[in-house]
Amino acid sequence: MTFALFLGAGNVIFPPQLGQGSGEFFWPATIGFLITAVGLPALTLIAIGYMGGSEALTNKLPRAGHLLFWGVLFLSIGPLFSLPRTFSVSFEFIAKPFFADWALLPFSLVMAATTLFFALSPGKLMDRIGKILTPVLLLMLLFIAISAFLYPHGQLENTAEQYQSFAIASGLSEGYMTMDVLGAVGFGWLVINALKSAAPNAPVVPNLIKIVLISSVAMCFVYIAIAFVGANYGIVESNGGALLSNYMNWIYGTPGVLLMGIIVTLACLTTAIGLTCACAEFTSQNFKSINYKASTITIVAITTLVANLGLDLLIAITLPLVVVLHPVAISIILLGLFYLKRPLNGLVYSLTIAAAITGGIIDALKILGNMPEQLHNIFVNYLPLYQYNAGWIVPTLVVFAVANMLFQSREKAAQATA
Repeated sequence: MTFALFLGAGNVIFPPQLGQGSGEFFWPATIGFLITAVGLPALTLIAIGYMGGSEALTNKLPRAGHLLFWGVLFLSIGPLFSLPRTFSVSFEFIAKPFFADWALLPFSLVMAATTLFFALSPGKLMDRIGKILTPVLLLMLLFIAISAFLYPHGQLENTAEQYQSFAIASGLSEGYMTMDVLGAVGFGWLVINALKSAAPNAPVVPNLIKIVLISSVAMCFVYIAIAFVGANYGIVESNGGALLSNYMNWIYGTPGVLLMGIIVTLACLTTAIGLTCACAEFTSQNFKSINYKASTITIVAITTLVANLGLDLLIAITLPLVVVLHPVAISIILLGLFYLKRPLNGLVYSLTIAAAITGGIIDALKILGNMPEQLHNIFVNYLPLYQYNAGWIVPTLVVFAVANMLFQSREKAAQATA
């Protein structure tokens, strides 16, 4: 179940591009990708389990701060961005090649009904996703990997420029941009609840570590396999999805395109179910007047509406917010661990989050191509990791360290005078 929750359409599309572009630097780039796309979300889930659950990340904050963080997070990865994208991306792969744009509405309704069927019974997620959808998805991806091994299309002669100087760093950046840490924060509710339901008397953290290791190994296999497909495809495509579809069409024709569509749709569906359940659980637990069922139906209804009416506009508006949320989420996880057995210092906490937000805004402007050229040149020369879309890390750590040191010094001085 954990594996299927994380394997969305974006996760299928990124690795083929990396495999094709990295050329002779395939393994360094792939290792870098796995560290941030698999390792970072895995550590996030374990950290959440160690703290006692997702709600522990913000339980020392005022209720307004708690609701603000989780509300913005779930709206972004839920009905206003990630959820509608699962519907529209599925349509692009499995329905649009065979039908016109008019089929988007009926297709969205089918996706909505299927998502509701699974999401309305969160206690059965392990049986329905883990035992049914995941094996089918893995077998299909294994079929593609074997096909690429037996029937390589060809290789590009030129390695992409970004991999020529420091391939592992480029892989780290690509994996970081999957944004699966946000998914781990949101899915933490589901994974831990499912684990407690399956084994009520068992310790959570040791079993969670086993689950994370198994799902991470499966995810690594999938990423390496479909990156291998890209490494053995000799025509430059606009994105990894087009590469996979065209490769399957080259070998198997229309049935291959249909199979690729089914794979992407299953990946999108499992993610949509997980996101819906996580959003609905948050809403029902924090707003007692809204029960789980009503929340689930409302979330899926909004998702269907957005997927049909305003996805492009909402992506343009919401994507910067999602990029900014990533460093904020990582900072909140690390602060939660730091203050787990210490009294919360509101000033240090606030300054650290402010630094993470500022750094996230800088990274978002760079990723979206809106950074003024003069500032861009300054950041390239003086801001560590800026070129790898992680310019927020060093300033945030420095602000936390300095603020914490100053606070401790002031506290010691106050105790000395007392």
